[in-house]
Amino acid sequence: MDLELLSQVFDSIKNEDIKLEDMPEYRLYVSQLEEFFDKRLGKGLGDEEERKTISKTMVQNYIKDGLLMPPEGKCYNRSHVVLLTLIYNLKSILAIKDIKKLLAPILKEVDDESNSTDIEYIYDGYLKLKDKSLKRFFNSVTDRHKLVLELPKLENKTEEEWSKIQLMLFVATLVAEANNQKKIAEYIIETFFKG
Repeated sequence: MDLELLSQVFDSIKNEDIKLEDMPEYRLYVSQLEEFFDKRLGKGLGDEEERKTISKTMVQNYIKDGLLMPPEGKCYNRSHVVLLTLIYNLKSILAIKDIKKLLAPILKEVDDESNSTDIEYIYDGYLKLKDKSLKRFFNSVTDRHKLVLELPKLENKTEEEWSKIQLMLFVATLVAEANNQKKIAEYIIETFFKG
């Protein structure tokens, strides 16, 4: 893997975020929510329900679990969209119970429309910090990539086999870092967000 390819990967990660200005101001039915998220974030693997980024079942479960306020009638407002986007970003690493603890301070009165400013402030701050963190992480990843390339080559391996070994080691270090960051996040949630 070369640095140009790594740079492209980082650009695609940066461009997958939904900015506040891209979120609808008007109220959406659940089918419109599903369509909005599928268009903005794409679909995953699996059957039709599993492929949806946000599904009706997920939304109902988030409401039942207290992660999301109930809709007004059958419509979801901008605060719903912002919270769903934040939950989507957090759930790839954190368990739903941890997300609920983490978001508890803003979920207390989340169904009050006047709190939408707080929700948007937190999401916008999250995006800004994520962008800065991604830039630092890119530098860290490129340094790690160089270290992997500097490892002495195993003599009995072809270039293709050695290349795969280097990629495996590179991925293993990324997974190790993700695990360490996850443990730190879980510790902070458990210590300071007991609910």
